[in-house]
Amino acid sequence: MNTRRMHQPARYVRPLQQAVRTLLDFILPPRCAICARATCGLPVPWVCPPCWDTIAYITAPTCAQCGKPFAAPPEGIASATHRCGACILTPPAYDQARAVGVYTGALRTLIHAMKYQRIYGLVPPLGALLAQQFAMHWPAGVSEALVPVPLHRSKLRVREFDQALALAQYLGQGVGLPVWTDVLTRQRPTLSQVGLSARERRQNIRGAFTVPHPQVCRGKALLLIDDVYTTGATVQECARMLRRAGAARVDVYTIARVHKIL
Repeated sequence: MNTRRMHQPARYVRPLQQAVRTLLDFILPPRCAICARATCGLPVPWVCPPCWDTIAYITAPTCAQCGKPFAAPPEGIASATHRCGACILTPPAYDQARAVGVYTGALRTLIHAMKYQRIYGLVPPLGALLAQQFAMHWPAGVSEALVPVPLHRSKLRVREFDQALALAQYLGQGVGLPVWTDVLTRQRPTLSQVGLSARERRQNIRGAFTVPHPQVCRGKALLLIDDVYTTGATVQECARMLRRAGAARVDVYTIARVHKIL
C-alpha cells in the first residue's frame, strides 16, 4: 500500500470534489471541531471563525534559538539574538526552532482532531498557518528542502495518517520547496511521549531515527516539520542525526509548541 500517496492532502478543490463535499455537507453537515457549531458553507470546514480567532499566536520576544517565549524582553540585550538559559547551557543540534502558536485551547483541539479523529480537512487550514508565517522566519534561500518527522510504520498502520508528512506537503506547495520523505527514517517504534518527563522523552527517542542515504543531505539546509514541539526531544534527535550525516543547517518548524514562560 502506498501510504504516502493515500494520505497526501488535496492540493486543489476540483469540481468533482466540490460536488462531493456539497452532497456530504447536505447529508452530514460539518461542525466546528471545537464548539460543534455548524460550519456548512464556511471557507474553512471543521472550524468556525469565532473559534479560529481564539488561536494564541506566539509573538516576540522569544529565544533566538529554540523559540520559547520570554515573559518580557531581556534587559540590556538585543532580544532578536538573545538565547534562553537552556540553549546556552546545552545548545540544541538544530539552528532555529519556531512555532506558529501555543499548544492550548483552539489550536490544541484542532491538532488533536486532525491527528487522532482523522479530520483530514484540517490539514489545509493548519498547513496555511505554517505557510503564512514561513517567510518571517526563513527568508528565500535559507532552507532547501522540508523533512517531515517520520512515523514508524507500525504506528502509521494504527493511525492511518501521517500528520507531519501531510503538513509538509501542504507547506511545500505553498512556499515552493521540495519535501524529502526518504532522508530521515524511524528505524524502531517508540513509546508514546505523552506523560513522559523530559529525560524520559530523550531516552525513549534516542537512536530511533536513521539517515539511510547521508550523501543526499550533505551540505544541505533542511527544515524539519512536525505538528507540536513539546520538550524538543524528538526534533533534537532528528537534528542530531541529520547533522551527523553532514547537513549544513537544520531548522525546526511546528504548528504549536508547549508554552513555558521563561
